[in-house]
Amino acid sequence: MPFPNLKGKHAGRPYVTARRLVDYHDSIGTPAFTVPRTVVLTWQGRLEQRVRERREHEALRGPAIGTGAGLLRLTPDLGLARLPIGAPAAAIAVEELAARGTELFIGVGTAGAIDERLAAGDLVVCSAALRDEGTSYHYAPPGPFAVPDSGLTARLRAALPGAVYGSSWTTDAPYRETAEEVAKYRAEGIVTVEMEASCLFTVASAVGVPAAAAFTVSDVLHGETWAPHFGSADVLSGLWTLFEAAEWCLTG
Repeated sequence: MPFPNLKGKHAGRPYVTARRLVDYHDSIGTPAFTVPRTVVLTWQGRLEQRVRERREHEALRGPAIGTGAGLLRLTPDLGLARLPIGAPAAAIAVEELAARGTELFIGVGTAGAIDERLAAGDLVVCSAALRDEGTSYHYAPPGPFAVPDSGLTARLRAALPGAVYGSSWTTDAPYRETAEEVAKYRAEGIVTVEMEASCLFTVASAVGVPAAAAFTVSDVLHGETWAPHFGSADVLSGLWTLFEAAEWCLTG
């Protein structure tokens, strides 16, 4: 069976769009609000908490800002949205925020290390993402990789001169990251594994907004056994470094 089931569906006319949803809420008198022009997306509650502690912010909640998303306005031009993990939530948030007026996105999250050079807390700027999730195939024709915006990625690299620059494997199934896949992708030069980047890049491109992504290593998949480090201070420090870099890229 092909995927998606209807061949070429990504070029079809959507019945429901984020713009129509926004217009619907406006038409029934839902209180209007303005989203920041640029948004840092994250999937990490610890990073959201640190931003709340260290930055002045206004919490925005309402329709059409992403299913389950929490959005902080840090300045008129910059926001932070914490999303549920996974590609579908990333797609919904990008669609709805873009429909409201957000023009630039940087994803900041954690990733598993495939490359043997990487350890917990190391930083990676994503050069491309292997499309092993389902959502992006509803937005673009089948193809191996999704790519970020080149200009925004160049700024992110300049802000993170010590970061590794490499490709990632995006998957929907974190409990099915098999040893065989890890070995294959490592041999092909892929350095990390995560759950959102290929969808973020594809959907952002489809709606016409630039997007980029960077990760800090939270777990290691190149030893004898899986080695998690999610709660380590190095990971939180890495997330904060990535946030500050994204903040500079989007507003500096």
